[in-house]
This record gives sequence, structure tokens and C-alpha cells, in this order.
Amino acid sequence: MHVCHFNAAFASLTAADFIERILFGALRVRLLIVGDDFRFGAGRSGDFALLRAAGARLGFRVEAMESVTLDGERASSSAVRDALQAGRIEHAARLLGRPYAIDGRVVRGDGIGRQLGFHTANIRIKHERPPLRGVFAVEVRGLPGGPHRGAANLGYRPSANQVTRPLLEVHLLDFSADIYGAHLSVRFLHKLRDEMKFPDFAALRAQIASDVAAVKAHFQL
Repeated sequence: MHVCHFNAAFASLTAADFIERILFGALRVRLLIVGDDFRFGAGRSGDFALLRAAGARLGFRVEAMESVTLDGERASSSAVRDALQAGRIEHAARLLGRPYAIDGRVVRGDGIGRQLGFHTANIRIKHERPPLRGVFAVEVRGLPGGPHRGAANLGYRPSANQVTRPLLEVHLLDFSADIYGAHLSVRFLHKLRDEMKFPDFAALRAQIASDVAAVKAHFQL
């Protein structure tokens, strides 16, 4: 694997420079397989036809992968992202072939969940702008006896110590062990609602209780 850091210098490479300097010069590519809609180079000026012509000139083969479609819709990262942003979690899972998941390590929080009567695992995530926000029914992997089911909130906590970076909080159903430091994979299965701001802790506590009940109903528990 060769990782190209996408900085300003890399982004400014022309399509011809990308072929000559990266593919041919640095990687000495012999066979290149790309999606049939692949675009590259500054201004997205390079395409499959340009790659194939360059390959014929420089001595490497270029093959195209056909698009994968689901009920006439192309399965692409853009389609998955659009589905997640629209709250169509199940549709995103069909496009991906698996549920969308976020992985992270459990860190200590501020104890708000405990004060509200619903212990939560606070999971540090690297996403600065995750493609989804709200309250979800989830499945959590990475703990003994799992997978475990739970209710998750992903967002900025507008009702309790609002945060500037998105925070993933998961209340695991019928689970109370100390899991600080555990690395978990949270699989999003169904969206319950958008994130909301409540007037006080009593209203927030009542809504969380309703969310947990909805999650249990979703899993038929």
C-alpha cells in the first residue's frame, strides 16, 4: 500500500503529472484497475480514456470496474453519504452491503448520563463531520458476550454541556460493566430522531427513557 497525503501540492498535480510522476515514475505500475467514472488531477481533468491512452504509451494496462447498482441506483460513496445524511440508515446498509459503523475507544465523560439514570459509553471518534447525526438503535461489537444492543446519540449535546466536536454516546441495554479503554465498533441500524434541545434535565430524561423504549421495541425486546 502506498498512501499519498492529500495536501496542496498533491491536489495541484495535473492529470499528466499524476500519471508520469506517481503512477509511472514512483509506483512503476503495470496494471491499473479503476472505476469506470474515475476522475483525477487538478480540476478533475483526467479520466479513464486519458489513463488508457497513457498506458498504451508508457507500457501499462488499464482496466475498468463496472458500476455496482442496486435497484437501478449506483452504489457509491456519495449515495451512501446522502442516505446517511437523510437518516435512511437501512438504505445506506443495503448500498454498503453491511451496516454503517463508527469505531472508537471508550473514554471518561462528565457523568451526565449517570445523573440522568442512563449510563453511557463515551466513544472518542476521529470524524470531525460525521455523515449522520441524531439518536439511533445500534449494535455494539468489541465486548465479551456481544454483540450488544443499545441506544446511541451522535452529535453535539445541545441540552447538556454542549460540545464543539461530535460525540458518540451509547447506552447499552442490560449492561453495566466497566469498559473504559475498550475499543468498540458501533453499527448504526435504525434512526429514531434528530438531535434536539430540551428546556431542562427532566424533559431530557423523559425523552431518553422514550428513546430506550423505542430501541427495545425496534429489537422486539
